[in-house]
Amino acid sequence: MSKLQQGQKLPSFALNLIDGSALRLPDEMPTRYLALLFYRGHW
Repeated sequence: MSKLQQGQKLPSFALNLIDGSALRLPDEMPTRYLALLFYRGHW
């Protein structure tokens, strides 16, 4: 998968949440701008 360039649309995907539901991005986000942060835990 290549990096997104400025102005490109975020591809659709789903995130499974800890309560068992799913969040579908970017369809379920009401704003134009979206920032995703991923923290890779070290346990």
